[in-house]
This record gives sequence, structure tokens and C-alpha cells, in this order.
Amino acid sequence: MEETVSSRILEEKIYVAVGRNVWKNTSNLLWALQNSEGNKICILHIHQPSPTIPVLGTKFEASTADEELVRAYRGKETLKTDKILQEYLSICLKKGVHAEKLCFEMDSIEKGILEMIHQHRIRKFVMGAAADKHYSMKMEDLKSKKANFVCQQAPATCQIQFTCKGNLIHTREARMDEVRALSALLSEFQRLVLPQTSTDPLQEVVSLNGENERGSSLDTSSCQSANTLSQPGTSLSLAQEEQNDSSSHVFPCSGMMNLLINSTKLWQKLPIQNNELK
Repeated sequence: MEETVSSRILEEKIYVAVGRNVWKNTSNLLWALQNSEGNKICILHIHQPSPTIPVLGTKFEASTADEELVRAYRGKETLKTDKILQEYLSICLKKGVHAEKLCFEMDSIEKGILEMIHQHRIRKFVMGAAADKHYSMKMEDLKSKKANFVCQQAPATCQIQFTCKGNLIHTREARMDEVRALSALLSEFQRLVLPQTSTDPLQEVVSLNGENERGSSLDTSSCQSANTLSQPGTSLSLAQEEQNDSSSHVFPCSGMMNLLINSTKLWQKLPIQNNELK
């Protein structure tokens, strides 16, 4: 099991955000290459289509310009973007790393990054904390608005490392999904306490709790009937006491079960991940 987990982590890709200006982003890419620890590298670029189209020395809004002119200009943008990404891949090759590239088109760079993290389930991500000119030895906080936005809005399962001028500034560690953590807790509880087996320990515990509550109500009504129809010391009262004793042995940790179930309901109400981009 440990070997399987280790191999899966080793094969996980590190996605590195890069911009259109190669020399301004090279330091962050080199840091990722030096700290990849054998993981694969993928260059991630968010392409922002130009809102204006140049025509005969003037610029027109893309929404009002001729469709053919817009299409031709978009084609030139795509070719230029591909050339830029090839330069990044060449830097990786010089360092002995065969990297991949991933390009996504969106008007907002930070929202495009979030979309890619969601779509590709990115677990390791590297991006700039600020432009290299803002770096100082005492730098600890994120200076970029994009970096702050991604740090706050990205899924909790993604580890994000923010660098500046080839130095690690801040790391937002990944957190385990709360639902999976609770499921693992319930599975361990089932193994230690409950003899039954189930493919879904969460549903089983909820079901058992419901049966326990129904059984308790039935025991209460039966006890009231026994007290009305029988005298103290009769066999019926003795049988009722034995039934209550046996039910207490079946669920020796009913308080723990109720706590786990209430915790489950609470986690289900909490937003685990913010999948909607604001």
C-alpha cells in the first residue's frame, strides 16, 4: 500500500503558471524544475484574447469589428502563443526535462487558473507571488492580486507554491477532503465496533442509528404495557429486563454513533469546495 501511494505521488504532475513574457517567468519555471523531485512538469498558460482588433493603424472593439478580421487576428494570437509555450518547453529540455503544455483561453487569468485546477484536478501548482522587481529578502506576503485570488479560491486539495525571482515565498498546503476523512473515520469505527460489513459505512451507521431509535421507542411502549398488565416479579417483567440488557450490549457505543452521525450531517452542510467562480 505504501509503495502504491508513493509511486502515485511521484507520478503526479506539477503545473507551473507562465505568462506571455518569457524572461519575466523563467525564474519561477527554473525553481519548479529544481524542486520537482522527479514529478512531471506541465506548463500552464491562460491566454487572454485581445479585446481590440487593429485595423489600418487604429483599434476597434472585437465585438464590433468584421468577423473575418477578428478570426484572422485570433489565428495570429494563437500562433504567437504556441511559439511562446515552445520557448518554455525548450528551457525545460535544456534542463533535461520533457515537459508538457496546457493552454486555456479566458478573459480572466485568475479565473482561468481556477478552472484548470478544477477540470484537471491539479494537486500541485506553482505560480508567481509577485513580479521579480518586487522581491526582497524580507518578502513573506503575496503581492499579486492574482496570487491572492487563487490562494483564497482554489480547491483545498491543491497544494500551491508561490515563488518570486526563483525563491519560495509562501506555500498553501493541501488539505484532505473532509468528507473522505469522515468516511475513513466511520470505516475504522465500523471495523472496531460493528461486526457487520457494508460497502458504505456511512449509510450503514445511519441505518443502524435509525433502527436503534425505532427499537428504543418500541422498547418503551412494550415496557409501559408490561407494567400495566403484569405484577412486579412476573416472568414478563423479567423478559423485558433481559431485552433491555441485550439491547444495551448490541450498541455499547450509541453515544459515539450519534456524535458521528451528527458530525456527518454537519459536514454535508458545509461547502467543501467552492466550485462556483465569483
